[in-house]
Formats: sequence, structure tokens, C-alpha cells
Amino acid sequence: MADYLVPDWADAALVLIDVQRDFVDGPAAVPGTREAIPAMTAAVAEFRRLGRPVVHIVRSYRPGESDVDLLRRAAVEAGDAVVAPGTPGAEIPPDLLPGPVEFDWDSLRFGAVQQIGAAEYVVYKPRWSAFFRTPLDSLLGDHDVSTVVVAGCNLPNCPRATLFDASELDYRTVLISDATSQVTPARLADLESIGVQLRTADEVVAALAGDELLGSAETLWVELLERVDGDLDRAGGCGDWTVRQLVDHVAGGAQRYAILLDGGSAADTAATRGVDYIGADAVGSFWEQEHRLREAAEHADLSALVDHRAGRRTGASLMHLRLLELTLHSKDLADALGVEWTPPAELVAHLLDVGTPIIEDLRALGLFGPELPAASDHPADRLLAVAGRGA
Repeated sequence: MADYLVPDWADAALVLIDVQRDFVDGPAAVPGTREAIPAMTAAVAEFRRLGRPVVHIVRSYRPGESDVDLLRRAAVEAGDAVVAPGTPGAEIPPDLLPGPVEFDWDSLRFGAVQQIGAAEYVVYKPRWSAFFRTPLDSLLGDHDVSTVVVAGCNLPNCPRATLFDASELDYRTVLISDATSQVTPARLADLESIGVQLRTADEVVAALAGDELLGSAETLWVELLERVDGDLDRAGGCGDWTVRQLVDHVAGGAQRYAILLDGGSAADTAATRGVDYIGADAVGSFWEQEHRLREAAEHADLSALVDHRAGRRTGASLMHLRLLELTLHSKDLADALGVEWTPPAELVAHLLDVGTPIIEDLRALGLFGPELPAASDHPADRLLAVAGRGA
């Protein structure tokens, strides 16, 4: 059964709400906002690094105007100058920006989106929710966003209203709790009651980085799998396995790991072996099992020990093992197809760092052969050598 609350990090956007100088340390400062900026900065940096959308939502009141929420209308009509356009108090703290920004307040206030980076934007909102009378929903749609990650200023007001509207629009929703001011247990429970997922900035950064690596390994495998023709009983490049057995093993591995992360035992995975996962659509079957694994990993405490045929290990170690499995078996499939194997450099570097101790651990249990000489100093060749697949 699909879990529609699990964040889809590959299609996530970060929405930062009302982080402006007047609300940080100015005359309308909201307690806790300044202290939350380091966590906001960490989240922004990771979204920006991955090229994922970042949207800065801002307020803007012209002294004397009336298009203001009722709470502040009388004060603004009387001349209060809070986050007034063109003033320093309306600006976003520079730590959160990709560089110097000249805000186009006139265009913003007329509903335009101001682009300030490759996938980074500023959007003006006239009321509490970032979706009310704004182009935010359209902007997110342009980027095929399915998951809205919210952080910023004053949880009970604008972040909360935005999360409720995001849920109404069928976005999966996440609140970065330590990157948001005015957080209390009761307010968090209120959001959890509508399906908002609570994460810290560190957890979001780790999830984004892990998603990137897993996505790289999955893509590496699928691009080769798509090249498999009808001859599934030829040599599969891995011992005496056929291509069919190799493909079934990789798809089944996702189901096995999902069972373990859900609290099952190694014995519970026995029924996943020898199953025909190819059917009429090998790629579709792979993604079906992989999505199940991703959902299990999102729900699991990856620091907890899970059962495994090679002994108990953490869920995080199990996910690193999945990266190894996809990467090394993609080499087997490339060999079977007679095509070049070109794993992403970032994936190989990660596996040389984190995967090597796992390989050594499994080698001691007889699950990997001895380390062999590397064909070259290239990182991919060194990874193969560590895994007992050198020249």
C-alpha cells in the first residue's frame, strides 16, 4: 500500500517563510528566529548544492496601505514601517542568499516571481499562507515538486498556514523543526495530525544526500537494465548467474532490505529468493521494489540494528550495502551486455570511503573474495579491487 506522507526528496522544494531582518533582529523580531538561522542555512546550502528549488517567501508593507492582514492593518495604515519595501528591514539575511540581491519590490508586490539563482526564487505573499494570492503553486508545478519542505519565522502563523494549504493541495509536507522559530510540542503535534513530517536540518541534509547517492546508483542500474534484450538466459557477468538471475537478485534485494528495515528477520526474507521479478516489465518491477525500500528507509530508525544474513547491522549500513549491490551488479550487467561501465564519481568516492569497511566486514564472513590488484589508479578500478574484482 502506498504511503502518501513519505517525503519524495528527489522532487522536494524548500520554502523559507518571512526570514527578513525586521523579523530576525529588528523592531518586529520574533524570538528564536535568529537562533534558527544556522539550521536554515544548512538546509538552504544542501538544496542549492543539489539544484533543488529554494523559494524565499517575503512580506512587504507600504506605510499607509490597507492591503494588509487584519491583525496589522490599523498599524500599517497609521504609518508603521515594518518590512517596508526598499528598507534594510525587508531584506533577507545574506547568509541565506546565493549572493548579493537587489529586490524588485514593485514586481514582487504585483505577483511576479524574482529569480535570484539557478533554482532559487523570491515570492511576495500578502497574507499568512505562502499559497494565498501568490504564484507559489504554479512555480512548484513548473519544477514538478511533490514535497514541500518548510522552515522560517513564527510557526503558529505563516509556516503553519502554509503547511495546511500545501496539504490541501496534495503536497507531501515536511517541517524543519530546528530551522523554524516559535516551535512548541503542542504546535508540532497539531501539524503531525494532518500528516506533516517533522525533521531536523541535519536529518533533511542527510536525507537529501542519501537520496542523491541512491538515485545515482539506481539510475546506473536502470540505464543498463533498459538495454537488456530478450535473451535473459545468457551469462550474467556474476559467477554462473544468468542475466535473469542477476536482475531478479537485484530487484529482490530491495524487497529483502525493506522487510528488514520494517523489523522483519533474515528468515522472513527467504520467500524473496528465486522469485521472478522480471515479468513483463523488468524496469517497472525494479522501481516497484525500490520505492518500497525507500518508504521503509524513510520510516526506519537507521541507527537501530536490523537482522541480516551476515549478522545484525544498522539500517544505515544496510542502505550502504544497497549502494554497493546496485553499483557492483551494474558492473556485472555491463559486462554481460558488453558495454562500458561508467559509475558516477561521487558514488564511487562515497563507496570507497563508507563501503570499504562494510566489504571488509563481509569478507571476513566469506561473502566477498580477497582483495585483488587494481587495473589502474582510477577510483572505479580501486573499488572493484577492494570488492575482489580487480584485474
